[in-house]
Amino acid sequence: MKKLIILFTACIALVSCHDILDRYPLEGPPSATFFSNEDELTLAINGAYESLYWLSNANVPYQMFLEGATDIVYVRGNYANMDVIRIGQATASTAVFQSVWDTFYNNISRCNNILDNMHRAKENVSETFYNRIEAEAKFLRAYNYFYLTSLYGDVPFVEHMLDWKNPLLPKTPVRKIIDAMYADLDSAFKSVPRICSDKQYNRITQGAVMGLKARMALVNNDMDVAAEAAWTVISSGVYSVYDSYEYLFLYDGMNSNEVILQMPFAEGVRTSQIPRHLGARSAPGYSAIVPTQVLVDMYQCVDGERIDRSKLYDPKKPFEKRDPRLAYSILYPGQWHAGIRFETHPDSIKTTKIVNGAYTRIANDEATHAYATFTGYLFRKYYDEQDLPAKVAKSSLNFMIMRYAEVLLTYAEAKIELGEIDDTVIEAINQVRRRKDVMMPPAKITMSVDELRSLVRYERTVELALEGHRLFDIHRWGIAEEVLSGYMLGKRKKANWYDPVIPSFSDAGKPVYPDERIFNSLGYATFDPDKNSLWFIPQNEIDRNPLLQEETEDDDDDW
Repeated sequence: MKKLIILFTACIALVSCHDILDRYPLEGPPSATFFSNEDELTLAINGAYESLYWLSNANVPYQMFLEGATDIVYVRGNYANMDVIRIGQATASTAVFQSVWDTFYNNISRCNNILDNMHRAKENVSETFYNRIEAEAKFLRAYNYFYLTSLYGDVPFVEHMLDWKNPLLPKTPVRKIIDAMYADLDSAFKSVPRICSDKQYNRITQGAVMGLKARMALVNNDMDVAAEAAWTVISSGVYSVYDSYEYLFLYDGMNSNEVILQMPFAEGVRTSQIPRHLGARSAPGYSAIVPTQVLVDMYQCVDGERIDRSKLYDPKKPFEKRDPRLAYSILYPGQWHAGIRFETHPDSIKTTKIVNGAYTRIANDEATHAYATFTGYLFRKYYDEQDLPAKVAKSSLNFMIMRYAEVLLTYAEAKIELGEIDDTVIEAINQVRRRKDVMMPPAKITMSVDELRSLVRYERTVELALEGHRLFDIHRWGIAEEVLSGYMLGKRKKANWYDPVIPSFSDAGKPVYPDERIFNSLGYATFDPDKNSLWFIPQNEIDRNPLLQEETEDDDDDW
């Protein structure tokens, strides 16, 4: 594993490029002999695997930051420009649009370089090895095009290394790109293994290929394609839902049978600062990526009802009798973590810590620090006590890019939208909902289409929170304008800290509070569907390539 990650890093200089759409890679054309044997192809494809490390701010997976452009996560300090995007004030000059654009096209260039030149090795390597390298390069290229098209819409479609004399390309309709990527993934599926051996750990498998196709199809509303691809993964029998949601995102659950594709970290090779960005100030962490009040209130009660409908909900004890995933995912006041009682009330200047088995009063940074969590909550998901405090900035906990529960929910949603509800749909939902340490009331075949649709959307919201799916979900569900507009709610004000409040819920599932003034405001957001439905193509790219200003045929700006 360490050798694989080292090869990833070592290969960047060989196959990366800069400003791919306006000039040839700075290191010049590849030599006439490279890509001619097994070692060179291995080095090249390992470099292309860097595509999976979509990172920002100290090796924190970008998927986590992307949630900050939605209603369920607040990213403090405008890390990765997410706050500007969320409130609708981003422009074509917003820095993150350029950095993300460059990242994906650099990654695509690596893949194209392999695919264009690997023929040199065809007579020198086995057919199985050759086909697998080609398949992995196609998968990784599709992975990058998925994010490019999902974020920016119509973009230049680069399938080969560019001619440095004529590098400017127009935009290509999303539909054409997606169809080409479906074909690439179908091709790749035939040449990658069903499961990886120990020596090939964390490489692409058939499950990852069809999982990506299912994800891509769902986001692009190709429900028949999504259902078929997801079912291929489900029927393979390779994967299963891990018994414990609580431990799935901690070291105890790492490398479980639920993992389909992950971003590996290893001490001494590449570590992450996930706990630093998620964690409490006492960790010491930054409390930079935190759950919102909206997300907290979305969790059902254990009877399967929303908090505004359930007879079990007590606003004076708001965290009791709730979906167990609330306590597993979110650190809320009164919980213990790493031997410290988490308290955020402004007057709780002291809290309790367990020292040598005894309760000890200590200063409470979560109430007194100027940059403690602004919402009053932290994530427990991916925040393992084993990393605290020594490894808060060098965690070895892997991040799951794709897992089986997502595929099950993709299958269920696609079949519901196709009007093909059967026992396989109900079973897919219940595998997620009836995880052994969750055991929420099951879906039933007697439920209406609307009830099942609402249930799957609920599951995608709470089950997949912090994993990078919410932005694409709210856009394709057509609820982005409603759930993003308005004030982002911070901590309760001191005078209203214990006020018993039960929100109502809009048709889009957004909690609506009787008086938002009881909360501190974290900014007001506006959403213009014509302006904010997609990210802007970076202004620098437009200045260099006027073709990017032209509308494409069959142009479609919808998510």
